[in-house]
Amino acid sequence: MACGGRGAQDTYQLHYTTYSSGDSDQTRTVQAFAEEVEKLSDGAVTFRIHHSGSLLDGDETAMAVTDGRADLGQVASIYATSDLPLFTLSELPFEVHNPEAHMRSLQRLYEENEEYRESFESRGLRMLFPLPLGNAMLGLASAAAAPGELAGRSIRASGLAAEVLLDAGVDPVALGAGEIYESLSRGVVEGYILSIANLPTYGLMDATPQVVDPGMGAWASSIVVINEDLYQSMPTEYQDAIQQAAANTIDFGLNELDSLSDEACSALAETGSEFRAFSPESVSAWRDSAGAAEDWVAENEQKGFDAAGVLAHYREIAAAETAASDYVAPLQRCIEEHS
Repeated sequence: MACGGRGAQDTYQLHYTTYSSGDSDQTRTVQAFAEEVEKLSDGAVTFRIHHSGSLLDGDETAMAVTDGRADLGQVASIYATSDLPLFTLSELPFEVHNPEAHMRSLQRLYEENEEYRESFESRGLRMLFPLPLGNAMLGLASAAAAPGELAGRSIRASGLAAEVLLDAGVDPVALGAGEIYESLSRGVVEGYILSIANLPTYGLMDATPQVVDPGMGAWASSIVVINEDLYQSMPTEYQDAIQQAAANTIDFGLNELDSLSDEACSALAETGSEFRAFSPESVSAWRDSAGAAEDWVAENEQKGFDAAGVLAHYREIAAAETAASDYVAPLQRCIEEHS
């Protein structure tokens, strides 16, 4: 899909596919990245952003970038089980509670861990950068003060978060984020897991009387990948422009995450939402009972990966990045301000 061929004077229009809406923090981050690449390449590399699934569905993205139906794309961990199984470690609950540390840890793991990086390269993909998401927020129709009080409720969730909720006696319901509002209104679900930054995009501020930090921390991830053959075919100066812009995207992303999260927090407070966090003791017991990390290792060891080694390296990096960061998760800031 890229326009142009080899040579120092080549021009490229790169097609980017995402399931995210045009006004989401993820798409805004990619727009900032695209603008910087265009500037650094003196206009030789431009982007056409296909948002809201207008080009491809989210579960098609990894394969579509591999086979050239798109040049770049947003790959979500919830869609990565088959194509990029090691990437699903990014959605392990209870591991990382600082969104900046989470993003930087995923970037470093790709750069530093050969087996993790090879899982992308074997698919013909190059990871460029992670996108902002934020910690898991539990929006509820009625109050819950501890994980045990969630038992018997139907809650929209996906990926490993759904498995952890299942351990707490929840009935996880698979819904697209755009379906949450109507499902809450009709009583199909009694709550949902999202990032607080997602609420403005899906209009959920007036449908969330209870805002809870369930203590899961980072619970999912999205990353931007580019077709490796395409990247290698580009002149070095254009590769450098892409890498230089990519190096700034975590800061871009955090700014967008903060902006939408602050908007949501203010709106939730104005509508009279109640704010709380599960106690550290109850979260620790929940983590031990769920055994999500152990299950993830066992599943991926069966696929032939050194999953225990990759997870250990991830935890080592995450500990260092958490210690180095003074960033405070937007959900944590919001609850501290209003509880």
